Amino acid sequence: MKRLIFPLILFFLLVTEGIAIELLPNALTSTDILIVPHWILMFLILIALHYDRNDTFHSIVYSVCFGLLIDVVYTDILGVYMFVYPVAVYIVLLLKRFFLVNLPMSMIITIIGITIAELLILLIFSIIGMVDIPKTQFFVHRLLPTLLANLLFFIPIYLLSTKTLIRWGTEQLEK
Repeated sequence: MKRLIFPLILFFLLVTEGIAIELLPNALTSTDILIVPHWILMFLILIALHYDRNDTFHSIVYSVCFGLLIDVVYTDILGVYMFVYPVAVYIVLLLKRFFLVNLPMSMIITIIGITIAELLILLIFSIIGMVDIPKTQFFVHRLLPTLLANLLFFIPIYLLSTKTLIRWGTEQLEK
């Protein structure tokens, strides 16, 4: 049953990401500000930080699978999120080796992971000619609001899931 818990949580986050923007007030959605929920990426980062060990890569496997699902459901091009999410999660796994993982450091690592994902998505979409946005406009109107909104979601998710992920990771290590 535990093998199904991560995919079920990630699938639930996939569905709620699509609904999240509709729940925002019209004052936010009618402006130039673009908020992109990266809830799946945040949970994958939590899996990488608190469940995966140095020799396990569950978060990367899930990031490939759910990156592909995001591509199928929300984008017109297959492979963008399927490439970006595993790269961001892999960098998080590398950062995890150098820092003590607590709430403030998890927030910083999550900011780094989301920033890497957003920059890679911008780079890929710029290369293929789907977007042409000035860098300052991207940072002010997309990256900063996205980081702020995702951090507001990250704190309760962190507090609700960290102890469970650590316990499950310890149980997995014992097997």
